[in-house]
Amino acid sequence: MGIHSNGRVLHTVNRNLRSILEELRNIHGIFASLERTCTKRSNYDRPPPLPARSWSPNNIKCRKLDLTHRFIRDAPKFPLGSLGSGLENLVYFNVTTLSEQYYGDMWLEARKIEFYEHQGTHIDAPLHFGNGRQSLEQIPPERLYGPGVVIDVRDKVKVNPDYAVTVDDILEHEREHGKIPPNAIVNMNSGWANKYPDARLVFGTANVTDPSSFHFPGWSPEACEMLLQKRQINVLGVDTPSIDPAQPPIYPCHMYLQPNNVPLMEYVANLDSIPVRNTTIVLGAMKVRDGTGGPTRVFAFIDEEHDDMTDSVETIYPWVYLIFIMLCCLYM
Repeated sequence: MGIHSNGRVLHTVNRNLRSILEELRNIHGIFASLERTCTKRSNYDRPPPLPARSWSPNNIKCRKLDLTHRFIRDAPKFPLGSLGSGLENLVYFNVTTLSEQYYGDMWLEARKIEFYEHQGTHIDAPLHFGNGRQSLEQIPPERLYGPGVVIDVRDKVKVNPDYAVTVDDILEHEREHGKIPPNAIVNMNSGWANKYPDARLVFGTANVTDPSSFHFPGWSPEACEMLLQKRQINVLGVDTPSIDPAQPPIYPCHMYLQPNNVPLMEYVANLDSIPVRNTTIVLGAMKVRDGTGGPTRVFAFIDEEHDDMTDSVETIYPWVYLIFIMLCCLYM
């Protein structure tokens, strides 16, 4: 190949390389613009910022995801009337408007809300099944957050809707993802959250007043014992109505974990949308005196540095540049 030919090839490669790099810069600009737009939209209708401080949640390099169902009147309701004791006519949810008007130039809107503690996405305080154990106000704050772990049993639940997560399921998860760390918040993902809030689908029966006819998955007592004694978990959760499977209608997991002061989470949402590891889960539980549980806002903070879905243009860009430099060398 002659000198002039080499020059033409190199000129063509350089021109194409500049064109490719310019396109990458444009893509990078689009992502940066989207990020600025999302940031602006997330700040709509907010009051002026407080004076600058050394820490802000917006400075954390992570994504945030809500793991909470909306707390609504139509949330599935476990039939407490089946227990007797005059609970047949229990009012599970009621809202009374106290004010919804202007007073001069001041708008005031306020309501009184009455609800049963254990419905919607909620926490079970240890007191719920543990006589004399911690109430909501007594749960230590450090117990309400920790490394997130999701045990995925969706395929097994398709075969058996009353499936109970086993020790083998946990060990299989650990072989792929490593040992569950201490103080973790461990959730079962059965795919049940997609049935919410239809009570017939959630309870697995048309007879939503009879727990003996219910069908939904949960944890096995053996798995609960392992997670507490050998993994020292903070909280155990499910995307179903109960930590215990519907069948048989008994509560060995509640009766083992709660006397050991382990809080529980039920009706957790959006577990399909977070990775099985590399998250931090936070429970925004109310601090209610003598509370046995209550609606809880649950968040997942996803570590983007370990999240396979968040590869950015900044990561890809230098590799593309290097590949084209190598191609240039091959043509010279």
